[in-house]
Amino acid sequence: MSNNHLVAEIVELTQRVADLQSANARLTEEREAARSSVDLLMHEVATLEDRLKASEATVDRLRLHIQQGVEL
Repeated sequence: MSNNHLVAEIVELTQRVADLQSANARLTEEREAARSSVDLLMHEVATLEDRLKASEATVDRLRLHIQQGVEL
């Protein structure tokens, strides 16, 4: 191989490395944003689970009152 060919190949490979580094940085940012979204959604799920448990407890109390004939 000639020196010109080697230089051209080095330039091409250097550009490919730079492109891959840019793509990697972009994917890392997207992953972090997705993780943040997942964290927010998991918090929301936990909140909704707590509300559901509280609602189920209320329904259970109302059923018990109905069974016992308590005025609602």
